[in-house]
Amino acid sequence: MNVKFKLLVFICLLAVVPIVIVNVFASSRISENSMELASAATAGIISNQAENVSFYFEEAVASAKNLASSENVRDYTKESNESDFEIPETSEQYKRITSGFSAIVSNDPALQKIMIINNTGMIIASTDESDTGKRMSNYKGLFTLAQNNNGVSSFFMSGDESDIPVFIVAKSVFSYDNVCQGIVYQLYNTSRLQEVIDSAKLDKYTTSALMDAGGNLLEYPYKTLRSYTESDNYKQAGDKLVKVINPTDSDPSEFVSEFGSGRSSRILYVSSVSSCHWAMLALTDKSSLQSTASKSGQPIRNISVIVLIISCILTVAFVYWFARPINEIIRILQKKKKGDMYARFDIRSTDEFRQIGNAFNTLFDDVFESEQRYKTIVEITNNIVFEVSFKKGTVFVSKNFNKKFSYRPKDDSMKESFFYKIHVHKDDKERYMNDLERILGPANFMQGEYRVKSIYGDFIWIMIKATKFYNRDEIPTKIVGVIMDIDKEKKSEMHLIQRASNDALTQLFNREAFIKSLTAAIDESAAKKSLDAMMFIDLDDFKFFNDQYGHACGDEVLKFVADTLKEISFERGFAGRFGGDEFVICLTNLTLYGDSGKIAQEIIDILGNGFTSESTGLKLNVHCSVGIAFLRESGKNAEEVIAAADEAMYNIKKHGKSAYAYAKSPQKQPESSSAKSEGGYVNELSGLI
Repeated sequence: MNVKFKLLVFICLLAVVPIVIVNVFASSRISENSMELASAATAGIISNQAENVSFYFEEAVASAKNLASSENVRDYTKESNESDFEIPETSEQYKRITSGFSAIVSNDPALQKIMIINNTGMIIASTDESDTGKRMSNYKGLFTLAQNNNGVSSFFMSGDESDIPVFIVAKSVFSYDNVCQGIVYQLYNTSRLQEVIDSAKLDKYTTSALMDAGGNLLEYPYKTLRSYTESDNYKQAGDKLVKVINPTDSDPSEFVSEFGSGRSSRILYVSSVSSCHWAMLALTDKSSLQSTASKSGQPIRNISVIVLIISCILTVAFVYWFARPINEIIRILQKKKKGDMYARFDIRSTDEFRQIGNAFNTLFDDVFESEQRYKTIVEITNNIVFEVSFKKGTVFVSKNFNKKFSYRPKDDSMKESFFYKIHVHKDDKERYMNDLERILGPANFMQGEYRVKSIYGDFIWIMIKATKFYNRDEIPTKIVGVIMDIDKEKKSEMHLIQRASNDALTQLFNREAFIKSLTAAIDESAAKKSLDAMMFIDLDDFKFFNDQYGHACGDEVLKFVADTLKEISFERGFAGRFGGDEFVICLTNLTLYGDSGKIAQEIIDILGNGFTSESTGLKLNVHCSVGIAFLRESGKNAEEVIAAADEAMYNIKKHGKSAYAYAKSPQKQPESSSAKSEGGYVNELSGLI
């Protein structure tokens, strides 16, 4: 009896199976529709909650903004910045301001405190009179907060007896000539936000939370704050929540995503709060939701079970007889999978199964020989060889990996492999992940150079090359690649580039490197329409240091100036030595025109405070003149911008030195300022203290 006849009998016995398939399909469709309806309802509820939170924030921000823009507050705040100011608690102006606080607080029970703080950090008015006259230690951070995220802070614990999560809404108080002269500080508890979260009519398998711009979660029972990275519920969805905290233009404001697998699979619903970088979150246990949805298809399944039982009774006897050689094939394949190199088929039947067994035996011998040849090549090469199997979802890496890196790799799933566990330098991380996702996706080839942490704890340069292989149906089957140690060659190349680009004494850009970088910055500024400035800095009376104390002292002065410019330009521009005692600095992505003047004054002040010279043992004060030109307004190329800043600097040289001035521009610019300009400047701050 041949296989064709056996298959014919088998198909006849299973004629009833299509009926079962139809019934199962219908039941599945009913369950899927129930799941989709439940998911859509949850997404709609979360979206409505996000809108309610957004409306609440808009009200809070509008309240602070209206107070900050009122005429009484602006006049009173301006007076408070004068050196001889004393809080006029009996004045009509003060009473009008503080009485207005009561009206604002009465409109929102969650509003706990209102304060007005001037530029020195003094609380000049408050709902709590005991605060008036005190100075806030973190007032600089509050000034920064007022300029970011619509003035809304992240959650933090109140620290008082109630110890509940609170947040701040801060808005700058500007003078009539648009100079910041203080802030309005409003402290809210989260009682109303808790009501919004609790008002959601979600099923018992779903929980909701509100996440702020810092990644902190406000969730029941609201007694503590945790970052989503510390939450058992949300930390697995970290890569998705990062895009919510730091969105790009292409990121959706609302989305539904699934993560986890098996019984731990969960569905995440996200809806961003439009008024700030916050988001409403909901998390559903998918398996529980599926269990509920599956009950709707129970009648169809009951019918399918009855038909299946009848089919099984008819086919048991046949399968027992027919499956014996098939079971032998499965048994041998399992032994081969476990690594038994000597497993062979020994099928005694006279039908086609014996021919299949003999063909497999020949194939096993060929594969064994090929594997031995491949392993030999991998073991004798100095490069690290890896292979990604799409079919198995695993990654193999050669044993010499352990000699280079700080942990032992596993031949495991892709997400647990060295691709995601290896410690890549932060500056190369994004590029590395992009290259990795491309080779795992549409790309056929990968080649890149990255810095990774070695077994000794330092970062070394490696090159990764990889190629994707396809089967005859153009479906990717695996990726084969090598990891090469190029640390010595790369560092030698970088050393030569650095020597060619940096000034030998100060390690700032030399003239050529700065002009090249400035040209690129001008092109980028024109494309992005950003506000960028360039400063030309000339040291006043630098010749005095060389003549009076020697050239070693003069070199110390130049290094001190260079270190100051490095710190000022860190993460917001770049600096260079133009020649002699002339320095240049480019500042990018400024917010206001006046910001450049504040930074120039900061440079003048820091240099004016001086440093202690090692060669002389004396404290030396350094003075300089600064000319400021804006990239998109002072010239069409680097030479014209530099010339404009240079001319502005020489105007300062002619009128007293040790100050800064702006280059002439067709647009309105801030006026030139001396080292101690009237009204002062507020330094750029970062972070809430």
